[in-house]
Amino acid sequence: MIDLTQYRIIDLSYELVPGERKIDGRYLWGEPWGGRPIEVQEFSGYNARMHFIQGQTHIGTHVEGCYKYSETGADMASMPLESYLGEAAACDFTAKKPGEAVTAEDLRLAGVKTGDIVLAWASRETADNPAYLTVEATQWLIETRIKLLGIENIRYSPPGTPFGMGDGDSKLLLAGIPIADAVHGLDQIKKKRVFFIALPIKLHRVTATWTRAIALEEI
Repeated sequence: MIDLTQYRIIDLSYELVPGERKIDGRYLWGEPWGGRPIEVQEFSGYNARMHFIQGQTHIGTHVEGCYKYSETGADMASMPLESYLGEAAACDFTAKKPGEAVTAEDLRLAGVKTGDIVLAWASRETADNPAYLTVEATQWLIETRIKLLGIENIRYSPPGTPFGMGDGDSKLLLAGIPIADAVHGLDQIKKKRVFFIALPIKLHRVTATWTRAIALEEI
């Protein structure tokens, strides 16, 4: 049995505040996330308050699967559940300068090995011109057969790479390596290795689902 008193629970998720339309017609303003709105509509069911939700699955902290780039790839209900939890290498690249590359050697020196979840972050001060994974670094992650990648203040691809098929994001997903996207607060992690959990909703026909991402850091 896991003794949670021996771990620090680190919340790595964005907080979302949806707009809400109440049953009585009132509207409570929300806070769009990254320009993407999320809305809920209150209704009554089973003598309780419930909500319809309208919003993108790629909003706030979410996990992604192969279906994002392949019509025949695994959707979020079909992705292996074990891909979204496990031992993680915590890779602190806050020393990287704005726009500096994160290389395969950087990842190797950070202790990444086969079967790891990889959590990597750079400084928030460089967010306007973030560090980036080189093409070779992405290929190294694929060849090393990591379990999942989550990054913060780091681009998936070199600057100028068009989004979509052929970028680092698509290469990882098409190789069967899922992504924990928009993880938040990785700089709270103090140790080299943690246990990471970001389970998807068991929902078919979607490329991503919201998650409450956490890390368990041994005290």
